[in-house]
Amino acid sequence: MSAIRHDRPSFDKSVAKLWHSRFGYRLLREALLIGSMLMFYKYVRYLARDAGTVAMGNAQKVLDFERGLGLAVESQVQAMFIQSQSLISGINTYYVASHFVVTIAVMVWLYFFRAETYRRMRWVMVLITLGALAVHVVYPLAPPRMMGEAGLIDTLKHYGPSIYPPPDVGVANQFAAMPSLHFGYAAMAAWGVISATRTRWRWVMMLHPAAMLVAIMATANHFMVDAVAAMVLLIAAVSVVWSMSHNSGSLARREHHELADDQDDAELEAGSSLLV
Repeated sequence: MSAIRHDRPSFDKSVAKLWHSRFGYRLLREALLIGSMLMFYKYVRYLARDAGTVAMGNAQKVLDFERGLGLAVESQVQAMFIQSQSLISGINTYYVASHFVVTIAVMVWLYFFRAETYRRMRWVMVLITLGALAVHVVYPLAPPRMMGEAGLIDTLKHYGPSIYPPPDVGVANQFAAMPSLHFGYAAMAAWGVISATRTRWRWVMMLHPAAMLVAIMATANHFMVDAVAAMVLLIAAVSVVWSMSHNSGSLARREHHELADDQDDAELEAGSSLLV
């Protein structure tokens, strides 16, 4: 009985240290922050879902703009894939699956193994998402798959996996093509991995945004300029976060405290045998 009493304080101390480490309340805080942001994004996008007429008009303007600059390559990109069932099914699946899977995988990896880069990427993600939301509301844009004049088909609808209902059905706002968060998140994930590592193999991560750029056009879900807009937004977000981390005393102090917590986590992992 005395041995149990003796071990109890050590167990309680280990649990308390676990709760205050990156495996405890901080992980819960990050999940709540990002989850709340995405829910807010979805809700505000939903409120702007009835801008169909304006969105179609804007899409025509974007198509004319691209044609004027020689950037209207969506039909050529789709034509390369539409000839093969395997190719179009593969690019469709990549568009649907990799968007969240790769982003979440990179965020989790950075959180546990590259905490300093994670903290910057977290705020970059917040800025990109909120910036995109503002554009969605101010400038609703229909995707090219809804435009007969663009000469494109909805590959997700025809070949699967289909994830979008008709525009007048369901709760999703499909008039939010600009900027493309599919491409924006892919470029952000590549930036996160490249900035967090020093191996020459880190540049392989550039294949993800490159493939996503092809996917968003092959599936006719975005115009080329939607990816350009996303890239501009990413550069702006990275610049703001970099400036804040170097010039904001409060942010610098917060990062210093979190870095100290990360160092404490190493001690926790070394003593994790107390919990098994």
